[in-house]
Amino acid sequence: MKSLLPEPPEGLTYEDVSLFYVGVMPGDENRGIVPYYHHRILVDSADVGHINFKVGDTDHVRLYAGHVGFSVKPVYRGHGYAGKACRALTPLLARHYDDVILTADPENLASRRTIEGLGACFENEVPVPLDDPQAASGSRFKRRYRWNLSKVPRFASATFGAANVPESPQANVSLA
Repeated sequence: MKSLLPEPPEGLTYEDVSLFYVGVMPGDENRGIVPYYHHRILVDSADVGHINFKVGDTDHVRLYAGHVGFSVKPVYRGHGYAGKACRALTPLLARHYDDVILTADPENLASRRTIEGLGACFENEVPVPLDDPQAASGSRFKRRYRWNLSKVPRFASATFGAANVPESPQANVSLA
């Protein structure tokens, strides 16, 4: 029997950041990769990057990839958009977990600052096995953080009503 991840709430926003839901991307069970929600990060309708929420608790997620991953285009960095996108995502995160794991390469100071700015607590640093997909992108170590969502003040004023995002069909992928 096939199951679907539930649709995310519409209009996930925090301050000047809105998340535009693209769809659910499939996992790869053989590699420990779980399905994930994919959103674009918008600021005043400009696409500044993306944020993903992985739903599952494989070793790959818990130890190396984390539940939440984000990337901001270089021209838009330094404005706190990744942290705001994480806060905008909290209503969806809280539907699935009480706390989530976020990871960063030790040398990625911007990601570390973003994660620490959320109030996530450092847990440890782990070596990335050569057969993990994170190693293929050059990661050799990951700093692991736990973000307790119950400590986010009522989702830090994140809203999930109608947001100012462009119209687009929403996609879901069936999972076996």
